[in-house]
Amino acid sequence: MRVEVRPMNVKGKPLKNSEMKAVSPCRGDLRVFENRLHYLGRAATCARVVSASDGLETDVMPELTDASLLWLDAKVIRLRGVEVVEGTHYSQTWDIKII
Repeated sequence: MRVEVRPMNVKGKPLKNSEMKAVSPCRGDLRVFENRLHYLGRAATCARVVSASDGLETDVMPELTDASLLWLDAKVIRLRGVEVVEGTHYSQTWDIKII
């Protein structure tokens, strides 16, 4: 599914509405899947936004681990989970618009 994603946090801290709107959204294909994560010792739902324009799927933004659906309507999805940035785990919420 082709989407635009705006992260709602930076290093776990919420962005203000004006800050969030100032950041250009990441575009790509949304992938949601279950993955066995050995460091957690269990399976977890993960979400990725990938670009397949060069023939290879490359991540557009950090993967969301333990992703859970907060809401879904005709054009908007909101997912919450944990992202790893520079080896540190941060809470993250994605505001996703289907394009």
